[in-house]
Amino acid sequence: MRLLFILSVAFYSCSNDPKALKEFIQPENNIPIEKIESARILHTENGVLKVEIIAKTINRFKEVQPQLLFSNGIEVIFYADSARITSVLKANNASVNEVDNIMIASESVVLTSSDGKRLETDELIWDENKNKVYTDEKVFVITSKEVIEGKGFTSNPDFTEYSISKIHGIFNFENPTN
Repeated sequence: MRLLFILSVAFYSCSNDPKALKEFIQPENNIPIEKIESARILHTENGVLKVEIIAKTINRFKEVQPQLLFSNGIEVIFYADSARITSVLKANNASVNEVDNIMIASESVVLTSSDGKRLETDELIWDENKNKVYTDEKVFVITSKEVIEGKGFTSNPDFTEYSISKIHGIFNFENPTN
């Protein structure tokens, strides 16, 4: 009799809430469908190396935009047609929208040109289709002779032609012909 009472209480207390069951069975949207550790990605155009991406962790998502998340460090190396490195972008994290070909690098972002110019910011956007990098965040551009601070930056990926908005800093106005 006692066993019958315990079993009836157990069956009565167990119920299947359809909503709770559905949430338990369906995977959450923030779970990656792929995870890659220590990756090296090469991007070529007509057999010519243009970009190399070195990442510690890449997560690919199916239902969540952006579709790729890079974490724990990322390095993007831009090349000229002659396979010469033109600039290197480093950041702690990045996200890529594969539909629009836009990467947003974040946390300790540094863009260094082959001639030694250095950009430091908290966020930098690389639009592959427009062939430019830009941000509306605070930036520091450090050259061998200047430290320029501003808010807003636009450049080509090789960091040879750039503009800084809301600029201030230490500038070198020496006459180069002397």
